[in-house]
Amino acid sequence: MQVYSMVRPKRLEEMPDAIARAEKLGYDGTTLLELTVPPTLTAVAGSMVTSKVNLLTGVFVAFPRSPMATAYDAWSIQSLSKGRFQLGIGTQIKAHLTRRFGMEHLPPVKRMREYIEALHAIWDCWEHGTKLNYQGEYYKHDLMIPYYNPGPLGFKRPPIHLAAINKLMCQLTGKMADGHLPGDPITYKWYEEVMLPNLEIGAEKAGRSLNDIDRGSYGFIGCATTDEGLDRVRLGLKERVALYASTPEYEKMLDMHGWDVNLGDFIEMAREQRWQEMAHLVSDKMLEAYAVIEKPENLPAALKKRYGAYVHRIQIDETWFDGLSDSDIQKLVTEIKKI
Repeated sequence: MQVYSMVRPKRLEEMPDAIARAEKLGYDGTTLLELTVPPTLTAVAGSMVTSKVNLLTGVFVAFPRSPMATAYDAWSIQSLSKGRFQLGIGTQIKAHLTRRFGMEHLPPVKRMREYIEALHAIWDCWEHGTKLNYQGEYYKHDLMIPYYNPGPLGFKRPPIHLAAINKLMCQLTGKMADGHLPGDPITYKWYEEVMLPNLEIGAEKAGRSLNDIDRGSYGFIGCATTDEGLDRVRLGLKERVALYASTPEYEKMLDMHGWDVNLGDFIEMAREQRWQEMAHLVSDKMLEAYAVIEKPENLPAALKKRYGAYVHRIQIDETWFDGLSDSDIQKLVTEIKKI
């Protein structure tokens, strides 16, 4: 099992140390978030101070950038990192696209299909000298002169990992992507009954199998060295689950489990900005569906039970670790790799 570390610093100058630390602790890769720093910039910073750890953007919001701009970034970082870059892209929800990025909201699945097709058309041009002539509904690329052509890469082209939660995007992932990014607020039931079957449907359409898709873990992973620490982690994760549960995109997931709460309960409290109180709507049973929370000595076995049969890569976010030293984490990463 591969183990990736989620990198969360808010400023670019903090990223090199965070990624170098992940390599030192034995992580196979780092997941670079799009929060306050574009993850492509983070990947550049990480490439220059490491030599082994993979650099996965998780996720790079695709639609505010043209496929051509993303293609140049990914090609350059793959060269700089000597083949360690993994391009994880996603659509983002309508509110963020329109109100934060100032972009038009268009049908996401079809647009993402074209985005991936356009990336490959551009990379084919650079790698093989193929004439660039991609003509889609949303993206058109048909101009590439030698002055702007970086030429063959010298490494494999950047693998594309696609963030997908719902049925049709999972099918697209299975059909076209090299890897799958499930995201944090996913329950075991949603993964097994919605995501996995649709990944397989998409893979079969492309003549592939599920094992051809690098699948990452879903939900949250918490760990603490004491009972008091476990309580703190559980409370923090209940608040995080409640935050996600207040958005309409996750209504079907709530309904699937038949819990006593619904979207309206969370939305009402969110509108009143009662963020900490929202955690009380999340029961222990509900949290268990979203998260694996254990002490270090029990965590590898619990992760094997939840993920062992389904994923290739386990995502660790140390935000939800309490009381663990770097030495403790290094030992834990070593044990999780044995799954």
